[in-house]
Amino acid sequence: MSEIFLAVDPDLELPPFQQIVEQLRAFIERGELRPGDVLPTVRQLAGDLGVAPNTVARAYAALQERGWLSSEGRRGTHVARQTPATDKRARATALREAIAQFLTTLAHRGYSAKEIAVQIESELRTLAQ
Repeated sequence: MSEIFLAVDPDLELPPFQQIVEQLRAFIERGELRPGDVLPTVRQLAGDLGVAPNTVARAYAALQERGWLSSEGRRGTHVARQTPATDKRARATALREAIAQFLTTLAHRGYSAKEIAVQIESELRTLAQ
């Protein structure tokens, strides 16, 4: 496996298993994890992150269901040979879902749609530079 850094922030509203899912998916989308790369065992990653093994197992299972990971029993869990990142429609869907989840989180924190829009526009201008 490529050298990657995963972290679980207990202060985030996003559950730990979802934080793991989002981070691993991002590593795959950016090419930092490539098809065939082997991931740490459930126990190893759970120990590294300070979470229960079931949390990591749930994240791995969710990513397998969505086609990002594949498991071959004792051979371990690895990045799927064909991931949704290679499919433009799946990639667009993943982006839309991530944005929707992000916006929902901000709304739950009390930000108005206008406040969010103003800040996002500002950040997009910075990103485009």
